[in-house]
Amino acid sequence: MKFATASAKLLNGMAFLFLLTMLMASGGLAEEAKPADASAAASFDVIKTEIDAVESAIDDKSVSAERLVELRQKTNELAASLRETLQEIEPRAADAAERLKQLGPAPARDAPAEIQDIAEQRKKLIADSSELDGEVKQARLLILRVDQLGERVSAKRHTLYARELLARTQSILDPNFWIDAVRALPVELRRLDGLIASWQQSVGENFSDSYLVAAASTLVAILLVIYFVGRWAARFADGSRSVAGPSRAWWALRVFVLLVARALLAALAALLILKVFGLLTDRTELLAQTLVAGIVVAAIGRGVAASIFAPHQPERRLAQLDDPSAMILHGFLVSASVALGLTISLQAVHKAAFAPLVVTVATNALFAAVTVALLTVMVVRLGRLKQQQSVGLIAVQWGHPFALIMASLISAALLAGFVNLAAFLTLRVIVAAVVFGALYLFLDVTKAFFAGSFEQVARREVLAAHLGVTVRGLGLIGALLSGVIRILLVALSFLIIIGPWEISTADLFDTIRNVPFGFKIEDIHLSITALSGAVVVLTGLILITRMARRWLETDFLPRTIIEPSLQQSIATIFGYLGVIAAITLALGNLGIDLQKIALVAGALSVGIGFGLQSIVSNFVSGLILLAERPIRVGDAIVVKGEEGYVRRVRVRATEIETYDRASVIIPNSELITGVVKNWTRANTLGRIIIKVGASYAADPQKVRDLLAGLAKTHVQIVQSPPPAAFLLGFGESAMEFELRCVVLNVENALSVKSDLHFAILKAFKDESIEMRSEWISAELIRRRLLGESSNPGNDQNSLIRPRP
Repeated sequence: MKFATASAKLLNGMAFLFLLTMLMASGGLAEEAKPADASAAASFDVIKTEIDAVESAIDDKSVSAERLVELRQKTNELAASLRETLQEIEPRAADAAERLKQLGPAPARDAPAEIQDIAEQRKKLIADSSELDGEVKQARLLILRVDQLGERVSAKRHTLYARELLARTQSILDPNFWIDAVRALPVELRRLDGLIASWQQSVGENFSDSYLVAAASTLVAILLVIYFVGRWAARFADGSRSVAGPSRAWWALRVFVLLVARALLAALAALLILKVFGLLTDRTELLAQTLVAGIVVAAIGRGVAASIFAPHQPERRLAQLDDPSAMILHGFLVSASVALGLTISLQAVHKAAFAPLVVTVATNALFAAVTVALLTVMVVRLGRLKQQQSVGLIAVQWGHPFALIMASLISAALLAGFVNLAAFLTLRVIVAAVVFGALYLFLDVTKAFFAGSFEQVARREVLAAHLGVTVRGLGLIGALLSGVIRILLVALSFLIIIGPWEISTADLFDTIRNVPFGFKIEDIHLSITALSGAVVVLTGLILITRMARRWLETDFLPRTIIEPSLQQSIATIFGYLGVIAAITLALGNLGIDLQKIALVAGALSVGIGFGLQSIVSNFVSGLILLAERPIRVGDAIVVKGEEGYVRRVRVRATEIETYDRASVIIPNSELITGVVKNWTRANTLGRIIIKVGASYAADPQKVRDLLAGLAKTHVQIVQSPPPAAFLLGFGESAMEFELRCVVLNVENALSVKSDLHFAILKAFKDESIEMRSEWISAELIRRRLLGESSNPGNDQNSLIRPRP
């Protein structure tokens, strides 16, 4: 009966909420339909009163951080309301001014009087325009004042947070710190007993034992269902044996979702049952919600670690690591996530029990100390792997120094008494590790999804037919979507890492900004904040530019119809534009504008003219090559005695790969000012010439037709223009023929020549045509000059054959 009563109450409450929502919506619609007859001036007076109240609250020295958050929300609401009013007034003011402009100015005194209706209309429009213009100016002034108050609220909130962050307490090595914490524990326990007693009294007065048994039975049943469904899903995930390519990413995603969903559903089910049966008070409900958050945080960390590192299933490991590295990173991530979830739960208990401040500080200190211990263990184990030259290069080379630095910083903060700062750094380390792990997982899943949907031929053709696009267009759409999703995932990851926590990263930066360090060059003041911001902007934009350029080169441009050489030119120009933009924004962050940069460039022009002339020449030549593209990637060229293929065109030099597979770097000025032979500039066609000497006993027409026929049968020789053989001269012992033909690809000219040589030898042999060479040996030339005997019949070294 109690369970049925509770269910009925729940349904009645839902119905009441639905009716209340409909009434509010109808009221809102009715009010929206009602004309806005209220005066804007009266609205401005109310807003002025509220702004004055916010300003007085900000000036209060005892204002708390929670109150500042409320004031910030209030300023946002006031600004939104003023902007809506301004958007309503501005069109009316513009209309009144336009109508007044159409009427024109009033006639002069000596001019004829105008019609009275027009004069009255002008007078009314002048009054309306003046009133509306005043309201617009007043609204803009109030918006500016509200924005300034919002900045003051943010600045004061950051100051309070930074003061709390850098508040110094006792060192963890001080025994009095732990003695005070131990002495404060009984106080918290008594308050916690009081909280439990009040909850038991509230439950005992309102509900019977059978009601509690029904709630417990329902909760147990739901948890059992979640447990068995989770085991079935785990067996289903393990049942997939395919681990190659995209299947590995999908398996990792299933593991992550399974581990997180199982813990989340169990925690939410417990919270929902307690709430539905009315077993939560205001204080215990907040405590229960925070406990759920702690459980979910620990589950997310465990899910990320298991899905990426897979310590017991190396064949399904998403990260390319060896077994020892994967075990170390998996153990740290799971342990650190559990420590974070436990700390969140303990802090919720402290808050619900109104624990003394020293207990909260001691919890933060223990949390930071445990994380330092975990980082130290990871440093030691990764150091051993580093000495053994483990194959997990990324984990060993990057994880080891990062863990060492963070462990040192957190330890120094704990020893110096900055417990809040140590907890802040600890929280950032764990959150960053979990978030970057999740980012790695979802980037791989995104890649696997688009690889499965847009790369497989059957699916791609079906999907392209349904969407009404070409297959190439579908691939281009997939590349764009993949890039957008990756950008959103990266941006979301950074927002989560630096995002809305109790103490944000901006608070720490505001504190550092107040440090009076820096130096001044004329009217430019360079501080630590400005230099740090410039370095961050420069580094971040360069990394983003490189990522975007790599995405253009590998994913987006290859799917377009743009030729490969133009693709590389576009990617190269994009990369240099990104670097230029990064440098410009970094200099702007330092307070250096473009005029100062122009002055510096003018001062350096003399030095550039003398010492860097060749570099500037090569740079300008590189820009010309990228813009005009007389030489493209893949062209076969001959320059400065070097012959090969163009592999890369940069702004300073061009890389050529010779036929011997050697890389030759040619300065761009040589390609612009020198003579360059480009075999494939217009097309890949190329002409080959084969010289053949035939005996005078042979029929010349037969030799000509035989050579031309052999060339026409070769598949690599084009038939327009057709191959042709010519009798070019008469030697001392042979008729001189030349076979001229055009090959489809000049890169195959050598192989085509070889094929024709073999074919000509075989054909001459079959047709009994004697092949002769018409060239004179150096020995015969020497004998003739000395007047010695040069009887070709007796001279064995001579290659000159007698005439027939």
